Amino acid sequence: MLNRSLMTQEDLKMNLRERVQGLLDFQKTNPTVEESYERFYDEHVVVQENLQPPRVGRALSIERQKRMNANVQELHEFKIGVVLVDGFTASHPLDGHSVIEMHLEITTVDGYRIRIEELGLQTWKDGRIIQERYFYDPSNIQGNAKEINEVH
Repeated sequence: MLNRSLMTQEDLKMNLRERVQGLLDFQKTNPTVEESYERFYDEHVVVQENLQPPRVGRALSIERQKRMNANVQELHEFKIGVVLVDGFTASHPLDGHSVIEMHLEITTVDGYRIRIEELGLQTWKDGRIIQERYFYDPSNIQGNAKEINEVH
């Protein structure tokens, strides 16, 4: 069910393509991890990295993302590539799927330079992400980032 208390009036008027663009635009404002998850993710979201066991619940994903962010010494590049949106209909304008291509290059606090090219597959229900799965090659993730990345 749609939690209208956490969505703006503009959010309620969107279709899924516009909602995904809203997520991308919101990320450009450099929000806190909590703000992003509270605005766009269901409380019981299921997030999975490659073939690792999934994390269930927004709180676990927020905790993990905060640990990853704290491990970044310098962000060299963050680019969004192809964005695909599918499955929404006139009767369910905020339900469907999206795929977001991301390119990220960072230096970690322990000195590793890491480049990640990944696809994030999101399943949306009532304008919120209920499931998200990331696909990327983890072989170049080193040091503390590797340890944090293995947390479920």
